Amino acid sequence: MAPPGGANSADEMRRLMPRDRWLIDLLGQHRVFTTEQVCTLAFHNIHTARNRLVLLNSRGILARFRDAVRPGSEQWRWTLDLLGEVYLAARNDQPTPKFSTIRNKINRLAASPRLGHLLAVNDLFVDLIGHARNSGAELREWRSEAACRAVTGDLVRPDGYGDWTEAGRRVTFWFEQDQGTEKTHRVIAKLDDYAAFAQASGRRDAILFRLSSPRAEKSFRTRLADHPAVADGRLLVATNDGEGHPAAAVWQPATTGERVRLAELAGHLPR
Repeated sequence: MAPPGGANSADEMRRLMPRDRWLIDLLGQHRVFTTEQVCTLAFHNIHTARNRLVLLNSRGILARFRDAVRPGSEQWRWTLDLLGEVYLAARNDQPTPKFSTIRNKINRLAASPRLGHLLAVNDLFVDLIGHARNSGAELREWRSEAACRAVTGDLVRPDGYGDWTEAGRRVTFWFEQDQGTEKTHRVIAKLDDYAAFAQASGRRDAILFRLSSPRAEKSFRTRLADHPAVADGRLLVATNDGEGHPAAAVWQPATTGERVRLAELAGHLPR
């Protein structure tokens, strides 16, 4: 496949709608979305979303891939193609990316064993944005794993960060998505890193663990409350069993038996 002609790049940039630019920016930060995730983010129905995505794909703005799953196929996964990357590079005054570099980037993403994990992480934040579109809530900030490093350095490696406001309550949180591939003791060990980061930074953020199943959450919680930084109130850790909408009452603080809404975790933060 030959790269799109450079002479047409400027024309394509001018044809981008504000919603297209916003989606390109999000993909630049968070790498990949499914069709349904894009619909939740920016459209009112799946048919309109599909039509726009197919158009952006035909123009070299977005690339798509999926695995064949009999008897049908899974949703398309969408990421930036060459002209999407060219747009971001031009906007950020960066060197123009090469066609071969972007092709390799797309292929690595499609073959990545962490793709399911990345989509699961993005799904939580996409659901929050979708909820905020139809309510008075707001996701003020969403940081990717890479962007989190600008704050946490090497002390801790969250999967994401959010700043959520709803009904006058505001909670900032670090997010950990568990796919059931790590032993419970290794997941618990991350709290040592969070405790060190909290002490070094002075920050007071919730730490959310979304587990892969109710059984995984139960196993995690049997050890959670005994962690020194949780028991003495230095860290607010809340868990979810993988079910329910992330804005709803699905989060259970480590030291209580009651599930609360995400925004209500603000009342449980360390003083």
